[in-house]
Amino acid sequence: MKTSARVLRVVGFALWFMAGVLTVAATAGGPLHQQIDALVEQRLAERNIVPSETSSDAEFVRRIHLDLTGVIPTAGQVRSFLDDSSPDRRQRLIDELIASPDYAIHMARVVDVMLIERRIPTIRSYDVPSPAWRSYLTQAFAENRPWDRIVRDILTSDGTDEANAAGVKFALVRDVEPHLLTRDVGRLFLGIDLQCARCHDDPRFDAYRQADYFGIYAFLQRMTAFRDNKQNVSLVGEKADGGTMFVSVFTAESGETSPRLPGGEMIIDPPLEEGNEYVVKPEAGERGVPVYSRRLKLAELLPRAETQGFSRNIVNRIWATMLGRGIVEPLDLHHPGNPPSHPELLAALDEYFVEEGFDTRALMREIALSRTYQRSSMLPADSGQIPADVFAAARLRGLKPEQFAWSLLQATGRIEQCMEALETAQKSDEATTTDEPPAWKTRLAQLEPLDRQAQQLAEVFAGLPGQPAGAFQPTVDQALHLLNSPTMVSLIQNAPSTLLARLLAITDVKPLTEELYLSVLSRRPDDSEVAEVGRVLESAGSAEQERETLTTLVWGLLLSSEFRLNH
Repeated sequence: MKTSARVLRVVGFALWFMAGVLTVAATAGGPLHQQIDALVEQRLAERNIVPSETSSDAEFVRRIHLDLTGVIPTAGQVRSFLDDSSPDRRQRLIDELIASPDYAIHMARVVDVMLIERRIPTIRSYDVPSPAWRSYLTQAFAENRPWDRIVRDILTSDGTDEANAAGVKFALVRDVEPHLLTRDVGRLFLGIDLQCARCHDDPRFDAYRQADYFGIYAFLQRMTAFRDNKQNVSLVGEKADGGTMFVSVFTAESGETSPRLPGGEMIIDPPLEEGNEYVVKPEAGERGVPVYSRRLKLAELLPRAETQGFSRNIVNRIWATMLGRGIVEPLDLHHPGNPPSHPELLAALDEYFVEEGFDTRALMREIALSRTYQRSSMLPADSGQIPADVFAAARLRGLKPEQFAWSLLQATGRIEQCMEALETAQKSDEATTTDEPPAWKTRLAQLEPLDRQAQQLAEVFAGLPGQPAGAFQPTVDQALHLLNSPTMVSLIQNAPSTLLARLLAITDVKPLTEELYLSVLSRRPDDSEVAEVGRVLESAGSAEQERETLTTLVWGLLLSSEFRLNH
C-alpha cells in the first residue's frame, strides 16, 4: 500500500513537472499573470517542489481585500462572494477592488509608510500634516498616476506649487538634510542602501562605491530649508553653487564628482554669467531659486526606465506587498552579490511595468490574477521544509499595523457605524449641496472620524520611527494593549450598528455563529465551532451574562492568530 502511494506521488509529480515545462513554452509572451506562474513553477519543478493547492474562496476573499484595500471584508462582502458560483468571480472581485476608493486609500498608506517610514514630524514637516500628505497620495492613486510621475512630483516639490505642495513632506520630514535625503533617495527609489559608502567604498558589496553615494549627494547638497514667515510655512530653497568633495576614511584618498546617478554619466552644470545665477537670490527673507537647479535635474533623470534600478526597485516592492517577500531581499540591497531569487520573473515584471507606463494598478492586478498569488498557505502533506523564496505557498505574515488597526475597526462594526452616521448627516445637507465630490474624497470623509483612532492603534504595533517596515515583532506592550486597553474595550462594547449589537439581535446559535465568524475571520464556521459557541452561550443565565459571553467570544477571535495573520 505504501509502495503504491509512493508510485502515485512520483507519477503525479512527473505529470506536474511536464505540465510546468509545457506551460513555460506556451505562455512566453502571454499575459503577465501567466508568465508569473510559468516562471515560478519552472523553478519549483527544477527543485522538485510541489506547490500548495489553490486557496479556498474564504482564504482568497480575505487576502485580496487585505492586499488591495488594506482591510478585511465585511460579513456581507464575504457572504456575497462565498455564495457566488460564477467561474470568473475572483477576477471580477479583483477588478472591483482595484477600481475602488479603498484601493487608493490603501496604496496611499503603503507609500506613506514606505517613504516617510513613520518618522516623527519635525517642526518643519508639521506644515504638511499627515492628512494632507495622505490625501495627496490618495488622489494620485485614485487617478492612477504613473509611478514615475508620482516620484517626479515628490522630488520636484518645494512647497510653493499648490498642485504638489504636499510632496515637499518627503524633504521636510528629513529636515532637508542632504545626507539623509541621499541615503533615502538611493534606498527608496533605486533599491540601493549606500549608507556605508558615505565614508568609503562598501567592503561588503563591490557595486556600492563612495563615488555613487556622492554622485546622488551632489544633486541634493545645495538644497536648503526656508521658513516663509509671511505665509507661515516651511519650504525648500536652493543655492546655485557648491562642489562635491569626498575622502575615504580607509585610504585617505580624495575625490570630486558632479551630479551622477549610479551607472550614469556625470551631469555638468550649464555655464552661467556671474551675477545671473539666481532667479531669486537667497537673501534675508527670500527663498533661493537658482536659474539652474540640480534638484530639478534629479527629478528629471531619476524616474525613468533608463535609470538603473528605478523600475526594478518598485516592482520588487509591489511584489513584496502582495506576496509578503521580495524577489530581492532585503528590498534595498540590490547588487550582484544579492541576486534575485527569480531573475527572469523580476525582468518580466520590470518589462511589463515600463511598457504599461509605470502603472501600479495594472501590475498589482496581474499579480493578483496569478496562481502564484492565489495559492493556499497550507503546504502539501510530506512537503518538508520549503524555502520561503520559491513562492510555493502563500506566505503567513502578520498584518501590517495599518491593516490590523482598520481590520479591528471593520470587524467590530465601527466603520459601518461611522458611515451610517455620516450618511445621515449628508442627507440633511443634500438640499444645499449641488457638487458631488470624487469618490475617493467621499470615502476619506467617511473614514476621517476613525482616522486618529486607527493611527493610535497602528502606532502600538509599528516599528521604530525612521526605520524600514520589517516583519511583525510581537512585544509585551502589544499583548497588554490587546488584553487590557480601554481602546479594545470601547471597540467591542455594544452600540448601534456594531458587531455586538448585531449578535445580540440574533436568537438562533447557527446564524449568530456565522455572523461572528464572517465578521471577524472572513469565513463560515464549521459544525464543531457552531456547537462550541452554542455550548458557551447556554451557560449564560441572563441577558447581561449573554452580552458578556458574546463580548468574550468577539474578543477571543480578535486575539486569535487567524485574525492577526494574512494567510
